[in-house]
Amino acid sequence: MGWTHRRLAKGLLFWPALLGFAFLGPRSRLCRMGLAGSSGETLSYQDEDYWEQRYKTGDKGANPDRIDDRGIGWLCGYKGPLQETLQAITAGDRSKVILNVGCGLDRLSPEIYADGYTNLLSSDISAHAIAEMQKSTAEDMPMAKWLVDDIMDMSVPSESVDIVVDKGTLDALLIRPQPFSCAAKALREIQRVLKVGGIYLMITHGRGDPDAWRLPLLAMPHLSFNIAKTPDMGGFFIFVCTKLPSDSGDAEEAWRKAEEWARERDQEDQEAEFAAIDDVGQ
Repeated sequence: MGWTHRRLAKGLLFWPALLGFAFLGPRSRLCRMGLAGSSGETLSYQDEDYWEQRYKTGDKGANPDRIDDRGIGWLCGYKGPLQETLQAITAGDRSKVILNVGCGLDRLSPEIYADGYTNLLSSDISAHAIAEMQKSTAEDMPMAKWLVDDIMDMSVPSESVDIVVDKGTLDALLIRPQPFSCAAKALREIQRVLKVGGIYLMITHGRGDPDAWRLPLLAMPHLSFNIAKTPDMGGFFIFVCTKLPSDSGDAEEAWRKAEEWARERDQEDQEAEFAAIDDVGQ
């Protein structure tokens, strides 16, 4: 497995050059899955209620994807590059505290647990998903913990986790309204819950070009990661982001700059989407 390494300390190496990036092509956000909400509105990937209904009823909307929610799930299964990477970064230490964010109903958490990583916490914003997983794994995963939680405002204690596993959750946030603000909040929380030296293990489609579509997010000024990434593993990329010790800088000022940058990118993205809609209508 080939790796590219890059050190980003508070984003200072890349930040000035990244201000002109536009991340989400607006046309990719015009067509979204649809479910009818209780009040008749159309729900999609960006909506919490979409996932609750999908996991509860199996209904994926008018344009259903081919994802097996109770099988491999999004992007990849555990066996193969993901398992090899987790085993490498833990050096085989099965006592590591692992948090699987956005776990849904797929087999990732059960397979991580079966691989010996029993100090496992799995979280999702869907109460139904967590309740179903708790019930279905009670016998086989007695030491596992399940938590209804929001990745942008986690209840997990600070510096309590060795490894955060994210298989497509950041990708899902990036189709919400205000995608950059959502990503900034989620990454801030991920960095907060990680121990120094802990690892954010992100599996992402990266829109086919993670240097353009994911590295700039990881370079925001409130973050401090040492980053390695794989080449294309067959439609997905794996990032290994190691949390560096905090410096003596002003954390609140860094967060203010990140919020400001994210708001500007959100505004630019919205304007581009409106322009794309106008093009489609002509």
